[in-house]
Amino acid sequence: MLIGIVLAAVLAVAGSVYWLVRRGRTGSSATRGAKVVPLRAARRRRSGTSREAGRKTREEPGKERGAEAGEQARPCSLCRKRSARLSFYLDEGGRTIGVCRDCRSKAEARELDRL
Repeated sequence: MLIGIVLAAVLAVAGSVYWLVRRGRTGSSATRGAKVVPLRAARRRRSGTSREAGRKTREEPGKERGAEAGEQARPCSLCRKRSARLSFYLDEGGRTIGVCRDCRSKAEARELDRL
Protein backbone atom coordinates (compact mmCIF):
# COMPACT_ATOMS: atom_id res chain seq x y z
CA MET A 1 0.00 0.00 0.00
CA LEU A 2 2.81 2.42 0.89
CA ILE A 3 4.57 1.57 -2.39
CA GLY A 4 1.42 2.48 -4.35
CA ILE A 5 1.17 5.90 -2.67
CA VAL A 6 4.86 6.66 -3.24
CA LEU A 7 4.61 5.52 -6.87
CA ALA A 8 1.54 7.73 -7.42
CA ALA A 9 3.34 10.73 -5.83
CA VAL A 10 6.44 10.20 -8.03
CA LEU A 11 4.28 9.95 -11.15
CA ALA A 12 2.35 13.08 -10.16
CA VAL A 13 5.58 15.04 -9.62
CA ALA A 14 7.08 13.75 -12.88
CA GLY A 15 3.91 14.63 -14.77
CA SER A 16 3.73 18.13 -13.34
CA VAL A 17 7.43 18.76 -14.11
CA TYR A 18 6.89 17.54 -17.68
CA TRP A 19 3.82 19.77 -18.03
CA LEU A 20 5.67 22.83 -16.68
CA VAL A 21 8.64 22.28 -18.98
CA ARG A 22 6.44 21.85 -22.04
CA ARG A 23 4.29 24.85 -21.10
CA GLY A 24 7.39 26.99 -20.56
CA ARG A 25 8.82 26.12 -23.98
CA THR A 26 5.56 26.65 -25.82
CA GLY A 27 4.74 29.85 -23.96
CA SER A 28 8.15 31.40 -24.43
CA SER A 29 8.35 30.56 -28.12
CA ALA A 30 4.84 31.88 -28.69
CA THR A 31 5.60 35.16 -26.95
CA ARG A 32 9.00 35.34 -28.61
CA GLY A 33 7.36 34.97 -32.01
CA ALA A 34 4.83 37.67 -31.20
CA LYS A 35 7.59 40.15 -30.34
CA VAL A 36 9.31 39.84 -33.70
CA VAL A 37 8.25 42.61 -36.06
CA PRO A 38 9.11 42.68 -39.78
CA LEU A 39 11.68 45.44 -40.28
CA ARG A 40 10.27 46.76 -43.54
CA ALA A 41 6.79 47.14 -42.09
CA ALA A 42 8.13 48.94 -39.02
CA ARG A 43 10.17 51.35 -41.13
CA ARG A 44 7.22 52.01 -43.37
CA ARG A 45 5.00 52.76 -40.37
CA ARG A 46 7.59 55.05 -38.82
CA SER A 47 8.23 57.05 -41.98
CA GLY A 48 4.58 57.10 -43.02
CA THR A 49 5.35 56.27 -46.64
CA SER A 50 4.31 53.42 -48.83
CA ARG A 51 6.69 50.90 -50.36
CA GLU A 52 6.76 52.63 -53.77
CA ALA A 53 7.25 56.11 -52.33
CA GLY A 54 10.07 54.90 -50.11
CA ARG A 55 12.21 53.60 -52.95
CA LYS A 56 15.06 55.77 -54.12
CA THR A 57 15.48 56.44 -57.79
CA ARG A 58 18.78 55.58 -59.37
CA GLU A 59 20.97 58.33 -60.69
CA GLU A 60 21.30 58.74 -64.39
CA PRO A 61 24.69 57.60 -65.74
CA GLY A 62 25.41 60.96 -67.38
CA LYS A 63 24.63 62.96 -64.25
CA GLU A 64 27.45 64.03 -62.00
CA ARG A 65 27.24 63.38 -58.27
CA GLY A 66 27.49 66.55 -56.25
CA ALA A 67 25.62 69.09 -54.25
CA GLU A 68 22.83 70.34 -56.44
CA ALA A 69 21.07 73.25 -54.78
CA GLY A 70 22.35 72.17 -51.37
CA GLU A 71 20.58 68.85 -51.68
CA GLN A 72 23.48 66.58 -50.72
CA ALA A 73 25.55 69.06 -48.71
CA ARG A 74 26.08 67.70 -45.19
CA PRO A 75 27.36 69.57 -42.16
CA CYS A 76 30.92 69.09 -40.93
CA SER A 77 30.96 67.29 -37.58
CA LEU A 78 33.45 69.77 -36.10
CA CYS A 79 32.40 73.23 -37.39
CA ARG A 80 28.84 72.41 -38.63
CA LYS A 81 29.49 74.26 -41.90
CA ARG A 82 27.68 72.59 -44.82
CA SER A 83 30.01 71.01 -47.33
CA ALA A 84 29.37 68.96 -50.45
CA ARG A 85 32.54 66.94 -49.90
CA LEU A 86 33.47 65.50 -46.52
CA SER A 87 36.33 63.25 -45.42
CA PHE A 88 35.34 60.62 -42.90
CA TYR A 89 37.31 59.77 -39.79
CA LEU A 90 36.83 57.67 -36.66
CA ASP A 91 36.90 59.72 -33.47
CA GLU A 92 38.23 58.61 -30.09
CA GLY A 93 34.91 56.97 -29.22
CA GLY A 94 34.83 54.93 -32.43
CA ARG A 95 32.06 56.99 -34.04
CA THR A 96 32.25 58.14 -37.64
CA ILE A 97 32.58 61.88 -38.21
CA GLY A 98 32.51 63.83 -41.46
CA VAL A 99 35.11 66.59 -41.69
CA CYS A 100 35.29 69.43 -44.23
CA ARG A 101 38.53 70.57 -45.89
CA ASP A 102 39.02 73.39 -43.39
CA CYS A 103 38.81 71.05 -40.39
CA ARG A 104 40.89 68.24 -41.91
CA SER A 105 44.03 69.56 -40.19
CA LYS A 106 42.22 69.44 -36.82
CA ALA A 107 41.31 65.79 -37.41
CA GLU A 108 44.88 64.93 -38.36
CA ALA A 109 46.19 66.78 -35.29
CA ARG A 110 43.92 64.63 -33.12
CA GLU A 111 45.41 61.60 -34.95
CA LEU A 112 42.02 60.26 -35.99
CA ASP A 113 41.88 57.22 -38.27
CA ARG A 114 40.73 58.03 -41.78
CA LEU A 115 38.17 55.77 -43.42
